[in-house]
Amino acid sequence: MKPQIAFASPDDCSRAFYEAFSRRDLEALMSTFAEDEEVCCVHPGAAPLYGYTAVRAAWEAIFRNNANMRIELRDERWNTTVGMVVQWAIEWIYVGEEQDPRGPVFATNIFLRSPLGWRLISHTASPVQTGFAPGAAQVVLH
Repeated sequence: MKPQIAFASPDDCSRAFYEAFSRRDLEALMSTFAEDEEVCCVHPGAAPLYGYTAVRAAWEAIFRNNANMRIELRDERWNTTVGMVVQWAIEWIYVGEEQDPRGPVFATNIFLRSPLGWRLISHTASPVQTGFAPGAAQVVLH
C-alpha cells in the first residue's frame, strides 16, 4: 500500500511516526516510511532490517506482541541538509500503565524529501548506558 499522506516537514513526519506508535496503528506508522527497499530499521538489541516489507513485518509483530506503549522524546537535535534531515533524540518508553519510563534509548531518524513529501528512510534505536559522569559524552571512545 503506497503512503497517501504528504508530510510537509520532517517534524510532521516524526510526530506522525511517534503518534502512530502510541496508537499501535501499523498503517499510519508505515505511511511515515518511504515505500522502498532502501529503508532500514534497527530495534534495540536487534539486527538491522532492510526493506519496506521486513520493516513492516517487525512493527506488526511488535504491535501484536506488546502492551500499549508511548514514547517521550527528550534532547532532540536536528541536522538539515538539502533534501535530507537527521533527527537525534533520547526516547523514554512508557509501557502499559507503568508510571516510570524504560530507557533511555538513543534514536536516530533519517528523513528524505520525496515526491510525496518527507519520509523516513531509517529509524535506529539503541539502548544508552546510564551512569556516566557529567561530560562523558564529550570523550572520543574510538
